[in-house]
Amino acid sequence: MKDFSRFMVTPNPVPLNASITVQFPLVASPAESYHITDDNGQLIRRGKIQDRDRELSLSTGGMQDGVYWLVVGDCRERFTIV
Repeated sequence: MKDFSRFMVTPNPVPLNASITVQFPLVASPAESYHITDDNGQLIRRGKIQDRDRELSLSTGGMQDGVYWLVVGDCRERFTIV
């Protein structure tokens, strides 16, 4: 069962050149920013979270297929682009 005290990335896996939706938990407000790294830890993208109470939609345009990590505060969620 998924731990809903963390955020969740959908869909996962992600189609190439699509977008992901990040759903934040109701009980905790996330950090003010996020970053995406590849599986080797190299920074791919970073940005600010404007509305910290709901969902965040992020484009995966320009990212190659592979394994990535979305990092928000102390939490990480793995997603795969296929």
